[in-house]
Parts: sequence; structure tokens; C-alpha cells
Amino acid sequence: MNTGIEVGGDAMSPYSAKDTIVHKELFLDNRFIDEMSGLVRNFGEPVKCPENPVIRADCRWERDAAFVDTGLVIYDKGQALFKAWYQGGACYGPDDGSNMCYATSTDGINWDKPCLGLVEFEGSKDNNIVLMAECMMHDPAVIIDRKDPDPERRFKAIWWGGRKDHSRKDGWLLGHCVGFSPDGIHWTEHPDNPVWPGDAEVAIPFGLERQEGKLVMYSSADGYGMRVVARTESDDFVNWHLPPTLILQSDDQDPPGTELAGLSAINYEGTYIGMLYVIRNLPEFKPEEWRQVVARNIRQGFLGPPIQMNAARCRVMYTELITSLDGIRWQRIHRHPYIPLGPEASWDECISLAGRPVIANDYIFIYYTGQGRTRQTPGYKKPQPIANWNVETGLARLRLDGFVSLEAGTTEGILVTKEFLLKGTNLCINANASRGFIKVEVLNDSGQPIKGFTKDEARPITKDELRAKVLWAEKSDVGDLCGRQIKLRLFLRNAHLYSISILNQEN
Repeated sequence: MNTGIEVGGDAMSPYSAKDTIVHKELFLDNRFIDEMSGLVRNFGEPVKCPENPVIRADCRWERDAAFVDTGLVIYDKGQALFKAWYQGGACYGPDDGSNMCYATSTDGINWDKPCLGLVEFEGSKDNNIVLMAECMMHDPAVIIDRKDPDPERRFKAIWWGGRKDHSRKDGWLLGHCVGFSPDGIHWTEHPDNPVWPGDAEVAIPFGLERQEGKLVMYSSADGYGMRVVARTESDDFVNWHLPPTLILQSDDQDPPGTELAGLSAINYEGTYIGMLYVIRNLPEFKPEEWRQVVARNIRQGFLGPPIQMNAARCRVMYTELITSLDGIRWQRIHRHPYIPLGPEASWDECISLAGRPVIANDYIFIYYTGQGRTRQTPGYKKPQPIANWNVETGLARLRLDGFVSLEAGTTEGILVTKEFLLKGTNLCINANASRGFIKVEVLNDSGQPIKGFTKDEARPITKDELRAKVLWAEKSDVGDLCGRQIKLRLFLRNAHLYSISILNQEN
């Protein structure tokens, strides 16, 4: 088994071998913008794959579920292979046979489930299961750890489960459990599971891999009367700072009955990007009714609507795109389903929960968990088609850097960046200017155009390019300005701007 996994590779830094990205700016918010006129910020809508669902629950050990919202998908550049760790079989309780499976793909769409011969299921090891825990596996989540000096712990997994404990009324001690693997295939459970008792919801590691710093986990948290998102840290994946710290919960801008149920997040070239799980309990609660539900839950330690209300409610679950400067303080910049729920009677009509994005082959791949409608919305007058839908995995894709674009129409739009210290030698932009143009000029610390880098001297960018180099009549780079405080002023017409990158070209 080859364990030399190269996650992302050139797909994460898609420039020449001599170029190093010093800084990249997306336009999810205004952190890099000083002035803007004639431009509209539009959120890119991931395009769903027509072959969805791409990972189906079509094996007997997967039963009714094959999903990857908390799991992990990576692109191994060295092997030119997508690899996925996902949940097989929905979790219904102890001894339910839920498990973690492994699959591979050359294109991210058509997946193979290799016969690994490792874990017995119903008398046979002819399956792709890599881990079936003692108790159960609810939402297994995997991360690759480059920092841990122990190669036997290169891969780490966390899930909701437990172990037998005859001193307890139901015979089980439940909580978050962890496991370790040298290669992502051969796993060992921690002997003292669960390492994190209580809190019966999801926990998702930050990022696809850890290179430095502490391990960070986004989880739920007890004591708030509804599902919320919290954060905690660990040095070893076993000992966590508990209880986790609350970072996100529904607010007055959300309809009553809204819960925030999880967060999968990555550091995308210096920008923290998150996929926030939103639960809408339908039909909507009245404000006072929801306050009473939350207060009761706090007193009794429950989550969600009371049991007696379950028959009067159903849920839809979807993903919001959010962003952060530090991974702690998050902005809900787009309060709409980022991956739209499917149409009536479709496989993803009611659930669309996105995993951690992976970048490969000049695309952003977003794998998401989907499920169709399995029950009527109480009080809904029009009959709704229902079926016994499996919980399965879909794919939606964006162009590189395509989370957001700044768009100009026939009237010229202008963007002025905030002042910054230039530490690179080249500027590149990701833009579609095939119907218009983009020009870039450089301003000094007094806001005046610098000779040689003015709008009149700028060569217009007029194509759809992921990495268009910014040029001027007599200047092929900005090396002369390295070390100076500058601003950039961009002029756009009939164009979409996705990102600006500052590069350093090595000799």
C-alpha cells in the first residue's frame, strides 16, 4: 500500500513550478476592498453532476446509506486518484453494523469499491469496509496528520459511538471515539474510547490535513437547547479541550425552528471557507413556541423539537457558505442553500450537506450528502411524493476560485484594493473577460498611479483564464515594486473577477 499521499499538489497551487503563491484574495467579503463601484458580488452556484448520486448505497453492507458529508475525499496527485472515506449504513444504535468504507476514482465521478478483505460483515470479508467499531459508527470523519511523528497515526478518524459498559442502564458508554491508521486502510480503535463522552452529534476535523499547529475540531455542544456549532483543539486527537467553545448558533435572522448542526471547513489559499449545516424544522415554529422548546431542552438536556412534536414536524437540511479570518469568528455571508436542494421527487430534495471541498484538475469538487423526501410536510396542502430514499453522495463542482465573483456589465466597474506591502514579483487574476476586458493599474501609498503601471499602459485581459498574468506595455511583472506599499485599481467591463494572486517567481 502506497502511503506517500500528495494531497492536492499542483491543484492547490496551480501555477508554474517556479511560481510560489505569496497571497491570494477571493472576494467573499470586503476585507481586501477599499472602494468598489459598478460591480456586483455574485455567489457561484456549484454545478451538480448529472451522474448523481456518484457514490450509491449499492452493497449489502451499506444497506441504506453511503454518504460523505463528515467523511473525507482527497485527490492524491502522486497516484492521480481520488480517494474517499465514507459512512456505510445509517446509524440506528449499538450493534447496527454501521461502518466506514473506502473507495477510489480516477475522475471523481465513477467510483470503485475495492475488495479489501479486512473486516467481516455477515460472514464475509469481501467488501470495502476499513473500520467497523465495537458499538456503532455515526458520521465518521477522517483527517491526514503530517505533523504527528508517529507514522502509525498518519490518518486519524473520529465518530460517534462507544463501548459496552454493563454498569449503565442501556449497557453502553457513548461518546466520540477515535481511531488511527498508517495508510487510511488498516485502522486501530483507541483502547479508551470514547475519548469525548456525551454530545451525541457530529464532529468534523478542520481541513483535509494538518501540516502544523493544533488539531482543530468543529462539533456540536451540549446545553444550548438546540443544535449549535462549537470548536475545540487537541495536540494528539485524544485529549480535547472540553467543553468545546460555542462559535455559531441560529439568530434572529433565521426562521424560528432553525438549528446549525455542523461545519466542514478548509483553509483555501489563506481564506477560511466553511460549509455550514442548517436544519429547518417544518412547518415553521412561532417565535414563542420555539423559545419554549429551547428552554425545555436546556432544562432536560435534549436537542430539537420534543418527541411529542416529531409527528408534527419534518426537516430539510442544507449547506450555507460561510467565511472567516481565523476559523473562530465566522460570517454567514450567504444565507441561502449553497448547493440547492433538488426538485420534487428527486434523490436530494430534502438533504444537501456538503463535505470539505477538494481542489483537483482546476476544479473545486464539493461532495455532499443527499436524500429525497421520506415523509410529508405536516400541514402542506399539496400532496408530496415520498419514497424510501437512501442517503447517498452527490458531487457539485465550481471553477477554481469560483466561490464568488465580482461582476461588471456594460458600464465600467472599478475596484480599489486596500493598501498592502507587495512581497511578490507577479500578479495573476482568475477572470472571465471573454466578452469585455479587465485592466489593472498600481497605485502608490498616496493613491496615485505609478508610471509604467497605469491604466493607459495596462494590457487588457480579454479571455476566460484561471491564471491570467497582469502585464503593462513596458512591464512584464511588478518586481520593481516589491517591498513597497501599494494599492491595485482594477477596471472591468462585461467581465467576472474571481481572485487576485500575488506570486513570487524563483530564478
